[in-house]
Amino acid sequence: MYKIIGANQIEYGPVTAPQLRAWIAEGRADANTRVKLDGDTEWRPLREFAEFADLFAPPLPSAGPAIPPSPPRDGVPVPNYLVQSILVTLCCCLPLGIVAIVYASQVNGKWEAGNYAGAQAASKNARLWCWLSLGLGLLSHGLILILQLTVGVAGAFKNLQ
Repeated sequence: MYKIIGANQIEYGPVTAPQLRAWIAEGRADANTRVKLDGDTEWRPLREFAEFADLFAPPLPSAGPAIPPSPPRDGVPVPNYLVQSILVTLCCCLPLGIVAIVYASQVNGKWEAGNYAGAQAASKNARLWCWLSLGLGLLSHGLILILQLTVGVAGAFKNLQ
């Protein structure tokens, strides 16, 4: 059985070893919590008790510094398609172009952070949205041109009558 001094400087106990382990797991006690065995007169930090040493063991040393993954394609960054995204936003389709700009703006940051797969995915998405914006823009401009020609020709025939 143990007695402990809590963070509020109040003595608690007697407490069993399993209960003390539960308090450590809950964060109610730590390595510096002062503890004494029933019958002892000396208060000691909990880390000095052999039966709790496994709970406060120092972390194992790592095998070495983490090696960042090497960039694919011999270090050549993936294209970000930012210029293309801006052009299709201005000239073709505003909503789809904005999506392309968002993806294009993520490419360089992910590449510099070492997230090569994320940079490649963002580049691929930027390219996809550029093409979608261009396609929808050409389609809508083509339909508008056909509509204008139709109205113009109809007006010309009306004036001939």
